[in-house]
Amino acid sequence: MSSKETVAQRLALFVCGMDYQRLPPDVIGRLKDLLLDQLGCQLIGSTVPWNQSVYQFVRENKQGGPATIVNHGDKVPVDDAALVNGTFGQGCELDDYYDQGGGHPGAATVPVAMALAEKKRVSGRNFLTAMAAGYEIGWRLGRGLLPEMMRRGYHAQGVVGVFIAAATAGKLLGLDPDKLTHALAIAGSHASGTMEYDQSGGEVKRMHNGIACAGGLRSAMTAEKGLTGPPTIFEGERGILKVFSGESRTGVITRAMGTDYAVLHASIKQFPVNASQHSPIELLDKLVKENRVKPEEVKKIDVGVNEGVILHSGSIYEPHEVIEAQFSLRFSLALRLLRGSNELKFYLDSNVWRDRAILAIGRKIELFADPTAVKERRFACRMKICLLSGKVVEGFLPSPKGNFSNSLSEQEITEKFLGNTSSVLPQEKLDRIVDKVGRVETEEDMSSFAALLSTQ
Repeated sequence: MSSKETVAQRLALFVCGMDYQRLPPDVIGRLKDLLLDQLGCQLIGSTVPWNQSVYQFVRENKQGGPATIVNHGDKVPVDDAALVNGTFGQGCELDDYYDQGGGHPGAATVPVAMALAEKKRVSGRNFLTAMAAGYEIGWRLGRGLLPEMMRRGYHAQGVVGVFIAAATAGKLLGLDPDKLTHALAIAGSHASGTMEYDQSGGEVKRMHNGIACAGGLRSAMTAEKGLTGPPTIFEGERGILKVFSGESRTGVITRAMGTDYAVLHASIKQFPVNASQHSPIELLDKLVKENRVKPEEVKKIDVGVNEGVILHSGSIYEPHEVIEAQFSLRFSLALRLLRGSNELKFYLDSNVWRDRAILAIGRKIELFADPTAVKERRFACRMKICLLSGKVVEGFLPSPKGNFSNSLSEQEITEKFLGNTSSVLPQEKLDRIVDKVGRVETEEDMSSFAALLSTQ
């Protein structure tokens, strides 16, 4: 391979060469788990109030097209379906995430692939392969951008998600390496989104993934029609790497392509909060149960996490809206200690936000940057619970349950899906979705999912 090939060209060649027959069985199995999980996220996301403004906008202005909006059943253009369903898919903080880098690949692949599957015939095998392609691009690019990008205040899903979507769409459209290179290059013009929402709130964060899905899909479709972009979109002096991180670390992006599969670096969430909060919640729960700690006995809780977590989830003490509750690590830990649960219903309840006991526990929590919580251990957590008696309880968790090496069981994944969706669709449809995903590689036409994902 020529050293003159740009990063985008190398990624495009790799994606174009991906084939279902060469995907290992564990990769295929994981893709199916992640597909079911993301469909559940879209269905529950279609019901929550903060996502309705995006749906209403499209409903009132964009009717008529081949693609279906999840749950509601409206038929709209493919990019508008990707906008709405992408917003639903990442709009509850329940969707998957990478163990390294940043972003939420399921939410940026599945809505795009489902929309395109209603425009052209897509088999289950090609669908899974396109998902795998999107996961690869996001994981690789994210590792080249973080943690510097986060320090600058950019939202990984807004920046990385559009490239995930473009790769997914480009693979399904059958773009050749030249056109897929341009699709990725065009996607660079859609990359954006800041994390100011985790400082002062604002539900616009819910839409970042929808914007990425629509932008990536448009990038691939316009490249198919002949639009071009800068092939040095990643490593160029004004390319994505330098603009968003200040550096041009390209080696990590193209390393071990075809041997280290990104889909095996995706984790499934247990709780409806930012990924950085999962280890602290899990570790607190473990320490409290093992040592029979009572809330009234707690004097202070010291929590050591990746430095980015402190800025991303450590600035909000008293939530005033749902997004603030979901991005407040203090609130989540206080919930766990006092309620023994982090169910979505608690994050939706404004009375819980104002609960004096929960707020009091939150003020007893001190966050500090753990220098060892970096790279493959960026979601590690070190915790010390100091009791009024003088007793100290300590523990360490290298990563939360949900990743490939410490996965949720098939039963747990199915239970999460059914728990998220039982109030959205009839049980008969839900059972059929679970069954179809379980044998999705045998599907000849993925558009058959549309009717199952809608109440219409």
